[in-house]
Amino acid sequence: MSVVLSLLAVQAYDPLFRVRLRDMSFDQLHKIHPGRYADDIPVRVVAIDDQSLATVGQWPWPRTVLAQVIDQLQAMGARVVVLDVILAESDRTSPEEVKKFWPESPKLDAILNTYPSHDMILAASLVRSRVVAGVVALNTYPPAVPPTRKVEIRGEGGDAREWLRSWAGGVGFLPSLASASAGVGVLTLVPDHDGILRSMPLFSLLGNELYPSLGLEAVRMYLGTETLAAKVTPAAQAGLLQWQGIAGIKVGDAAFLPTSADARVWLHARPQASDRYVSAIDVLAGRVEPKRINDHIVLIGATSAGLGDIIRNPLGEAVPGLEGHLQLIEQLLTNEYMLRPPWENALVNALVLTYAIVLALMLATMRPTWSVALLGASVVSLLALSNWLFASQHLLLDPIFPSVCLILVFLSLAVPHYLRTEQNQRWIKAAFSRYVSPNRVKFLQAHPETLQLGGEYRECSFVMTDLAGFTSMMEKYEPSMLSSLLNEYLNGMIEVAFSFDGTLDRIVGDAVAVMFSAPVKQPDHAQRAVDCALAMDQFANAFSQFQQGRGIPFGKTRIGVNTGDVLVGNFGGKVMLDYRALGDAINTAARLETINGQLGTRISVSESTVKQCKDFRGRPAGRLVLKGKKNAVTVFEPLTPDEDKSERIAQYRAAYALMEAKTSDAIDVFSALKHQFPDDPLVDYHMQRLQAGDTGSLVVMSRK
Repeated sequence: MSVVLSLLAVQAYDPLFRVRLRDMSFDQLHKIHPGRYADDIPVRVVAIDDQSLATVGQWPWPRTVLAQVIDQLQAMGARVVVLDVILAESDRTSPEEVKKFWPESPKLDAILNTYPSHDMILAASLVRSRVVAGVVALNTYPPAVPPTRKVEIRGEGGDAREWLRSWAGGVGFLPSLASASAGVGVLTLVPDHDGILRSMPLFSLLGNELYPSLGLEAVRMYLGTETLAAKVTPAAQAGLLQWQGIAGIKVGDAAFLPTSADARVWLHARPQASDRYVSAIDVLAGRVEPKRINDHIVLIGATSAGLGDIIRNPLGEAVPGLEGHLQLIEQLLTNEYMLRPPWENALVNALVLTYAIVLALMLATMRPTWSVALLGASVVSLLALSNWLFASQHLLLDPIFPSVCLILVFLSLAVPHYLRTEQNQRWIKAAFSRYVSPNRVKFLQAHPETLQLGGEYRECSFVMTDLAGFTSMMEKYEPSMLSSLLNEYLNGMIEVAFSFDGTLDRIVGDAVAVMFSAPVKQPDHAQRAVDCALAMDQFANAFSQFQQGRGIPFGKTRIGVNTGDVLVGNFGGKVMLDYRALGDAINTAARLETINGQLGTRISVSESTVKQCKDFRGRPAGRLVLKGKKNAVTVFEPLTPDEDKSERIAQYRAAYALMEAKTSDAIDVFSALKHQFPDDPLVDYHMQRLQAGDTGSLVVMSRK
């Protein structure tokens, strides 16, 4: 049930990953059923392309050239001209602007005064034509004031502004040019989160005023209407078949355009069609047939990649930005744009709930194969429905998320049902893993051929631990309390070992033996062993302090770490196998563990381990000849990074160097250190040695 409720919540709140799944399915549907190009749709583009830039010069062109293009289009019978450009500044090539570069040239001024302003020439051209000027929506502060819109916009049934994306303001044409235009529309394109343009709003809110999009304004002027109306559906009238919010836009009495609740429509993307375009230089040169312009909506905009106005469409194409406005106008004229169905949420919710109920009944009464067949049939039906709605009804129904919902419901109900039949086997495997180290179980599963008698020599690292004083506790406390306490302690120590991928060699009473690099070879086994020992010490110390706070005299844990060659493998016989390591390296680790009791330390690490640790932090404890051994082992106490950088450790290392060199003042230095750091056990140990007459760092241990 929790899975079903979570899926319904995702559908209701529509988080980003849900949006991305929907967009992905929409893109795939577009690639299967791209929009069609129809030459009989009365829309044309005059492209400011590379050829035009090469002939006329770099953009922006003088306004006189733009006026010539508009006049030529007017002469060829263009019904509406749409400028997908922004003319927010004066023309720098205009005579009055040129004069500013030569402020003290009376003769030049006299000549320039005989020529009209380029902006005035363009304004006159705009007055002679029916031109839609563009506005860029902005969120700058203080907000820019956009030009006054040219169309009356009404709200029917409610306030449309509550449902629209709000912009602080906008920038449009110069006032003289804006007033000469017959229409004003927002040309800002806002791609989705992945940079793909899929939808466009027909209305935008600039400041507190509604503005039509550039495409909607062009269609309005083409249809010859003077008003637009946003039809709003209040909550009381909304239902399964209708959104709450904006239901659509009325273009005078000529057309009603359904939209989403925020006045968006989705483009039925088609490949860019070169037949829709004519070059601006061809228009200027009179090389365009008038029938390609006559009675058309004509967009003027940049297509040259050098001007940087490039977007991506759901088909994966990089196209000029004006292609978005172009395809919107085409689809508004033909009613072939796309919408999301308002009943999508109700369908998904009903589908998930119904499927969960039917699946639960099938699992209880029928063979499991039927539930798999139901899942497959449901997913295929969703894909077919989505495909039919897209191709025939211009509706965007995402089949991916509902299919994922069905699969997750299936997994949440069917998988537990199937797994119950294997419950006993899982329990046995889990029980076996409690007796054998997990990485050993994994290794046996991957390499069953290793289940045979025999072994091999391998270098391994070992961590040996022992709990001081636990035997004496057994005489004072109840067995039930002690066993619970010991189990809790051992569980924590073993979890630490497993976190470093150590193999549990054995547990002997309160002692734990962990080995590294067996059965799986670990190149960094020495470093793992040291890190494991430090983590075990941290856990054991915290555990001991906690128990002592409860009044239980729980002792400290001693740890020894050593590295060396051992014989590892399966030993035993046909009745029983025991995987373990044999060799002196293990015995040395055990001796190092016990030697902590004499040194006063909690962890002792041999030199053979330290040499293989790239960034070992620690201090020397001495060159020790362990009981029963002939050769000395240099032993180190590992330290945390903060301890390693402390003044106490720096002074200890200096004193140790004097002692190792057998200088006469070593005893005085250690005595001073003992006075300064009375709680340092190694300082106390060596001071007592030196006071007893010992010299140097070599110590022959008389007991284990």
